[in-house]
Amino acid sequence: MFTGMLSEATPVFLLSPWKPLFVVVVFIGWGWLVSTHLEKDARLLHLNADKWNGFFIGGAFVALVIMLFGVNFYIALPVGTFVLLSPILAYWKIRNAEVPEAQQFHLGMDSIKESMEGRKKAKANRQVSISFEGNAGTITVPQKDNPQIDIYLLADEIIAAALDNRATRIELQITSKGCQGVYFVDGIATKLETLSPDQGAKVIAFFKEAAGTDANDVRRKQTGTFNVSGNSGNAHIDLTASGSSSVHNIRMDFNRKESVLRDWNALGLLDKQRELLNELTQPDRRHGIVLVGGEKQSGVTTTAYAILGQHDSYLSNIVTLEREVISGLEGITHNADGEIDGEYSTQLQTIIRRDPEVILATDANDPELAKVAVKPGKDGPLIYLSMPATSLQELVSKWAGMVADPKKSFEDLQAVVYQKLARKLCENCRVAYKPSPDLSKQGLPINTVEQLYRKGGQVEFKNKVIPCPVCKGTGYMGQVGIFATMFLDNDTRKYLFAGDLKGAMAHARRNKNLIRLQESAWQKVAAGETSLEEFGRVNKTKSKKIASASK
Repeated sequence: MFTGMLSEATPVFLLSPWKPLFVVVVFIGWGWLVSTHLEKDARLLHLNADKWNGFFIGGAFVALVIMLFGVNFYIALPVGTFVLLSPILAYWKIRNAEVPEAQQFHLGMDSIKESMEGRKKAKANRQVSISFEGNAGTITVPQKDNPQIDIYLLADEIIAAALDNRATRIELQITSKGCQGVYFVDGIATKLETLSPDQGAKVIAFFKEAAGTDANDVRRKQTGTFNVSGNSGNAHIDLTASGSSSVHNIRMDFNRKESVLRDWNALGLLDKQRELLNELTQPDRRHGIVLVGGEKQSGVTTTAYAILGQHDSYLSNIVTLEREVISGLEGITHNADGEIDGEYSTQLQTIIRRDPEVILATDANDPELAKVAVKPGKDGPLIYLSMPATSLQELVSKWAGMVADPKKSFEDLQAVVYQKLARKLCENCRVAYKPSPDLSKQGLPINTVEQLYRKGGQVEFKNKVIPCPVCKGTGYMGQVGIFATMFLDNDTRKYLFAGDLKGAMAHARRNKNLIRLQESAWQKVAAGETSLEEFGRVNKTKSKKIASASK
């Protein structure tokens, strides 16, 4: 009787309480390895960290299913572990094929022991390499027996790493979980070693004190400056600090005033684009609105300054209104937000009443300011407005929305300039190749070039392959602007009055008044300034398809 009842009972999934511990231990080790080592390594070597993270997570999901639902736990656990480690082993193999032998991963207790001993020795023998000069003078290096020496050395390491790798910016963020940091080289972020909350707070306080700001005030926005010098180079650093009750951030920009000033011919504008923009410097064209836009950190301020530099500041009255004056241009009156009474839009109105010929207003993401800017019309000055946007189309649509009147929005709109930044190939190690016919399927005019270039990152020296000493193995060196421009005539405005942006752009293109971002990017690729991979990244296409077609 009881046997029959048991045979008809519903099956029950049973798992010993200690077995999940094995699964948890395996996944903790996997998570530590991926998050603290492999992701950082992939980003450092530009091996598409996001793609590899996807492989790692996908493998982890499959492994977890096998471990939890395998018929025999003692078989499922090793099989699941193998599946979990398979993407890591694949990354190991592919990575070692891409880097010199000295940088390859090797398995063995001797190499692990040497690595650990090397780190301990380096930590014990850390030497000061950076000198900090703040508002109060040079900061004294603490004695070795002073506990503050550890904080000085941590700050030293952060700055030295940035200088060694040509970084233009460092960002540090501290929360209750720790202090995360990144530095940016050619617009690409590289993670710094994570610090404990206590260490992070002390290092951030060190930087803030060096910049002459209040280290104890973690909420109010503060700005300051200090200088650094050492074997890695010298730099003037602009520090910006802000935060809340739970997060504290600082940003340090290296030589910002110098980097924002670029030669007109070195921006990346095509000859045709420069020619049409230069026409706006003529007295009869010097009125109306020019929109200059891009995403954050895309060089919009640099472009705006370079455009202003084309106007004769000795024969023209040129004035700026900026959220923050980053650098000064000779003969031009710069005004920071708050230096003139009133809201931002009211300050622009005050400047217009002073009757200048040319005005630049930065970060003009304000409907009231837009309405003020369109009022003078053809009788007023030429006003350049910089605005955040993700495309030329969005820039135009955003402008129309802020003004909220199609006729007023476009009646005196002269031109629209949109930009992105692409990394420039290192000329010391770039690799030439013959483009594949498959690229023509993507609309690229490959018949116009005999060869293209891809990033290298390595050079041969004394019969050995080593990382390129110029770009330090990244394959890229510096950045160049990629521009989309649209210049408006009366027919183009008619389309815009009717709300037909697509028709307006098609008309402008037929009349050679529109140059798309893709066209500008391709010309940079064809000239060998940048790569197809950067072409894909800049134009928001799938880099995988472009990269595979270029091989």
